[in-house]
Amino acid sequence: MSFRTRLVIIIAGVFVAAGAALLAVQYLVVQQLFASAIDTTAASCVPALSITQLSQATSATEGSTPVYGATSTGCTYFATTADVTAFPMTTPMEPASLDSVEGAVLQQSTFLADEVGGGLLLWSVVVLVGFTGVAAAIAFWLARRSLDRIGEVTAAARDISERDLGRRLDLPGPDDEIKELGDTIDGMLDRLQSAFTAQDRFVANASHELRTPLTTTRTALEIPLEQGAVPAELQANVQRALRATEQSERLITALLALARSRTGLDEVEPVELSELIEDQVEESDAQGIVVHTNLRALTVEGDPMLLARAVRNLLENGIRHNVPGGEVWVRCRRERGRAVIDVESTGAPIAPATLAVLTEPFYRGDASRTSAGPDGTGLGLAIVQSIAKTHSGDVRLRARKGGGLIASIVLPL
Repeated sequence: MSFRTRLVIIIAGVFVAAGAALLAVQYLVVQQLFASAIDTTAASCVPALSITQLSQATSATEGSTPVYGATSTGCTYFATTADVTAFPMTTPMEPASLDSVEGAVLQQSTFLADEVGGGLLLWSVVVLVGFTGVAAAIAFWLARRSLDRIGEVTAAARDISERDLGRRLDLPGPDDEIKELGDTIDGMLDRLQSAFTAQDRFVANASHELRTPLTTTRTALEIPLEQGAVPAELQANVQRALRATEQSERLITALLALARSRTGLDEVEPVELSELIEDQVEESDAQGIVVHTNLRALTVEGDPMLLARAVRNLLENGIRHNVPGGEVWVRCRRERGRAVIDVESTGAPIAPATLAVLTEPFYRGDASRTSAGPDGTGLGLAIVQSIAKTHSGDVRLRARKGGGLIASIVLPL
């Protein structure tokens, strides 16, 4: 059960238990009062009847009905209001008559006590059942009112990710424990945003600073090779150093792209996906791989340079990790109000466990899809995922039947 349901049950249960205890005490007190009253009446019945007879002489001379005195007891009241023919007063009241009056009074009192007690018990149960429903409704209202703000905190915290750390809960309402919780989460988001910003700034600055010496190193290696000034026995080593330098430059460029994709979108514009994909297909080096296209005209809002980089990375990934003479299918389609870019490529079979980690930066698995050769950086799919999330989208990876990969970018239209 949810916490709200448990809270409703607890509140209603406490109310029912307290109400039942109160009604039980009330019932017992009333029963005790009735029992005490009956005992008092029984104790005073005989003396009251014996001392309140009128004078027989007065009764005989005046011919009046015998009347008992004003002593305020149950038996006296019974005797003054009962049918006097049942108790002839021509002679002093005999013990049998006294017992009859006493028994009638006690029987009437007991009957009255039983009737009132039974009715009280029945109506107490009815009232308790009725107020149980009222208590459950009030408990549900209180629980919803109390937990709705916690639900707002949960929903907002769930929506906030590393892509929009600038968002804050900023809870309105009274300065209570829930608002304190929201303010605490906002403070945590402030610290996280600062940490992510510092990390991205460091990567961007370090990558930028490293490009200059790498460019200088590559130039210093290329010029002697082109001029033939490098001895033959050193040419292999110089070429190897040149390839390593070029690989480092590609890595630095990829790191810059990754850092930029994590900083969010300052400005967006409509991007026609079919045109963007066609441009990337034309510029790609197929290396003997046949590329098929099936594109639908769809428009999204975003950064055209970042989206182009994501498509280019998928194309390069599908071409680089293909089999000789393989194929790549590029599709752009609409799916449930979203734009989907599919890049399907032939290749080696991929284990399901490998799919889950392909988007991790610098991942190098057995299939080496992220960095199979000297041209790989291990950041291609990580950059694609980062760009997709920056555009409120996602990346889906599926193993292709017969070997290969189907990589999809899902973007809101």
